Amino acid sequence: MAITAVFNISLAIGANAETPSPEGSRAHAKRSIELLLNEGNQEAAIAEALLGLPSSPTQADIEAFPEAWLALGRSIASRSIVMDDFKGLFASGYMSPDGRRVLVTQQISGDTDPDARVTARLVDQATSEIIATYEASKPIGSPWTSMASAAFSPDSTLGVVSLQDGQAILLNAETGEELGRVPGDAIRILFSPNGEYVLLQAMQTSSVYAVSDGSKVIEFPDPFKTVSAWASDGSVLGSNISSDAKSADIVARNLDGSERIILQGRAVPSAALMASPTEPVFAVSDNMQTLLFDLNGEMIAELPGDVGVMRFVRNGTAAAFADGDDSPRMSDMMVNVFAFDGSQLDAQAQDYVDFNQAIYSPQAEPIGYMVTTRHAAPLAGSIPTGLDLYQTALSLAPNLETSDSAPEDTMSPVLEASESYAREAERLLHTGNRQAAIIAALKGLPAEPTEEDFERFNAAHLLLYRSVASRVLRLPLEEPAFPAKSASGGVVSPTGEVMATMSEHGAQLYSMPEGELVADLRKPDGTTLLATSYPYFTSTGDLVVIAPMDAPTLHFFDGRTGAYRASVDFPIPDPERLLRSRNALIWPIGFSHNDQTLAVNTAVGHFLVELADYSLKPLPLPERRQFELSCLPDGTFLPFEGFRQREDEVNVGTVYIYDGQDLTPIFSIPRDPEWIQSEGGMVVNRQGNAAFTRDGGSERVVIFDGKGTPRLKFSDSDGYHAFVRDGTAIAYRNPTGSLHESLKVLSISTGEQVAAEFSDYPVLDQTLFDLDGNNRMDQSPHFGVPRYRGEDIPTGIALIEMALGSVSETELAEVQDERINLN
Repeated sequence: MAITAVFNISLAIGANAETPSPEGSRAHAKRSIELLLNEGNQEAAIAEALLGLPSSPTQADIEAFPEAWLALGRSIASRSIVMDDFKGLFASGYMSPDGRRVLVTQQISGDTDPDARVTARLVDQATSEIIATYEASKPIGSPWTSMASAAFSPDSTLGVVSLQDGQAILLNAETGEELGRVPGDAIRILFSPNGEYVLLQAMQTSSVYAVSDGSKVIEFPDPFKTVSAWASDGSVLGSNISSDAKSADIVARNLDGSERIILQGRAVPSAALMASPTEPVFAVSDNMQTLLFDLNGEMIAELPGDVGVMRFVRNGTAAAFADGDDSPRMSDMMVNVFAFDGSQLDAQAQDYVDFNQAIYSPQAEPIGYMVTTRHAAPLAGSIPTGLDLYQTALSLAPNLETSDSAPEDTMSPVLEASESYAREAERLLHTGNRQAAIIAALKGLPAEPTEEDFERFNAAHLLLYRSVASRVLRLPLEEPAFPAKSASGGVVSPTGEVMATMSEHGAQLYSMPEGELVADLRKPDGTTLLATSYPYFTSTGDLVVIAPMDAPTLHFFDGRTGAYRASVDFPIPDPERLLRSRNALIWPIGFSHNDQTLAVNTAVGHFLVELADYSLKPLPLPERRQFELSCLPDGTFLPFEGFRQREDEVNVGTVYIYDGQDLTPIFSIPRDPEWIQSEGGMVVNRQGNAAFTRDGGSERVVIFDGKGTPRLKFSDSDGYHAFVRDGTAIAYRNPTGSLHESLKVLSISTGEQVAAEFSDYPVLDQTLFDLDGNNRMDQSPHFGVPRYRGEDIPTGIALIEMALGSVSETELAEVQDERINLN
C-alpha cells in the first residue's frame, strides 16, 4: 500500500444487499480518486470505490457503474510511495516497469550547501523502505543546482543512475548491489527495447553502452544533441538541430554508426519526440498537437495532445495523454487514449499506470512525482480486469469493518447535475472561455434560487462569481519560442476595464471583460514593442508603462485608450554592447502609491521618473552592491540585499528602509534550513506588511512579516500566487483542493490555512490564453502592484442578474432549457 493509515470506517462490503444509485456510485468514485491522488491513501481509495459498487457485482455492473470500476482499477494500480525527509525540496522518482522498485532523487543547490552531494535511493515500493543509497563522489559546488537521473531496464532487473559526478552506476534492482560503472554524466537515461544497451544523454553528446560489460558501443556527437527515443527496431531517434536553432531533422542512427533522415526541416521546438517500444511508430510534437509517423516518415495520425504529456500504452500499441491542465486539482486528471489510426479509445485502469504515481510526505502531502521512462507494461499487465478486479480489491482490504446497511447516496441527481455544470464552468474558465463558463454556471443554479439554494449549490454559485469576475483573454498566439525571446502574458488594470498584453506580436490593450482590441501599443516610430517584463498600471488605471527589451527607454500610454503619452530615455552608455549579454536594460519596479513617481531598475542603477514632467532623478544607492527594491505605502522603499553563501556569512540577506538618501537596515534573514537557506529574492506586498521570498535552493516559499519574522512556508504551489484580504493572507491554486474550494489560503498572522472566500478568487482568474486554451502567462504580476479584485461583483441574486445581462437571447434560451430543475 502507498500509505498505511489507521482509520475507522463502516463499509457495506459483502453485506451490502442493495445496488447504489448511479449518482451515488459516481460520488464514491470521485471521492476514491481524491483519496488516491490528493492524499495518497490507497487503502481508503479502494474502500471508497468498493462503496460505489454492488456487493455481488455481475458482468453487467461493469457497464452500469463505469466510474467506480475505473476508480477501483486506478486505486489498485497505484504504486505511490511515502518519503519523510525532503523538507520542501523537489523530489522525483523513476519507477521500474513492474512497479516494485523506485529510484528517488531530490534537487539540491550549491547556493544552499556547496558541500552537498547528489544522491539517489533505491526504494521498495510496497514498504517505502530504502534498499540502497547512492551518493556522488564529489560535492556539487556553488552555484550549481542538480539532481540525479535514472532508469530501469525493460525487465526491471537492472537500474542505472547518474549522479552528475562523471560516471553512471549500473545496479541490481532487487538488492541495490552495484554491478559496475561507466564514464559520463546523463540528464536522461534510456534502455534499449531488448535491455541489452543503455543510452546516456548528456548536454552536448550521447553515448550507448553495452549492459553486459559496460563497453562503449557508440557516441553520438554534435549536432545530434537531442537524443529522444529508442525505436522498436533498435535505432536511436533524435533531432539534428540546425545552427540557427529554427529547424531540425529527425534522424535514425544505428549502433553501427549508419544513419538516415526520417523527417526533414521540423520546426523547433517541434523536434520533441517519443517512440513506441514495440511498434514501428514514433510521435512528434507539432504546435501543441502530436503527429504519429511510421519509421519511414509517413504520417499515420494527428492526435489532440502534446507529446510532453504522452506515453505509449497497452504494450506500445496505443497513445495516451494526461489531461488535467484545465483544473488545478490532481484528482481531476484524466487520460485520453488513441489508437494509431487516430480514433479515441475508452480509457482503462491500465492506461493510468504511467500517470498515476506520486511521492507523498507522511502528512499525505504530494511532494513529487514518479515517472516511467518507458511504458510500465509489466505493471499494467498485472492489473486484473472484470470481476477479478473486485475480488482483488476485497483481498487488499481484509480488515475493513462491514455493516448490514448500504451507505446512503452522497449526492442527489439534481446536486450532481449542478456540480457537473460547475465543473464544466471551471474547465471553460481555465481555458479562457469566460462567456461559455458563465452559461454553464447559470445552468447549475435553479431559476429562482433562495439563500438555501445558493448554499446547496455552492459550487455553481462560486463558479458563476468567478466567471463574471474573471478577466481572461484568448488570442491567436504562436507556440512558445524556446528559449523564450520576450515576455508572454497579460496584466489587468486595477479597475478591471482593460488588459495590457505582451506576446511575440508586441503589446496591445484589450477591453475587459469583452476582449475587444482597444489599441496597439507601439513605439513612437510605429515599431513593435517587445519586452521581457510585464506592463505596469498606476493605481487609478490612468497610465500604463512598458519597458522594451531592445533599448534603455520607457514608453507611457493612456491606461484606458492606449494613446501614446511619453517616452523616457535613461543614461545608459553603450547600450548595444550591454544588450549582447543581457535580455533588457531597464526593469520597472512600480509606481508610488500616490501615482506621482515610477521607480526603475537599470543596468547602471536605480532611478525615479517624475510623472508630472517625465523627468529623471537618480536613486543614489551604494555602488557595487545589488538591491531588489519594493515600493512602500509612505513613499519610501524597502531594498533587499541578498548575500551569496560563504563560510563566514550567516545571513541570507539584509532588509533596509530607503528614503531616497539614507539606507537604514531594519532586519537580516539568517540562514535556516527550515526556512531560507539561500537567497532567492524578496518582494513586499502592496500594504507593506509582508514580504514574499523564495529559498534559492528549493521549491520553498517563505512569507515574512514587516518585522522580519518568518510567518509561513509552503512548497506545493504552481508558481502563481497573490496576496489577498488586504495583505493579511496569501492564496494560490490548491492541487489537492475541491470544486467548492480550489484555492489554498494561508493566514500570515497564524500561518494556518483558512477557508477560501469568493473575494479571494478574482485576482487569480486573470490570464492570457492562446486560441487552444493554453495558459500563456510566463510569470505572476508583481506582488506590490495594485490589482483588480472583483470588488464590483456581487453575489446571490444580484450576481445572477449581472450574469444574465451579458448573455444573448439564444444563450438565455439555452440556460432556461438546460438548467437544473428542483421540481
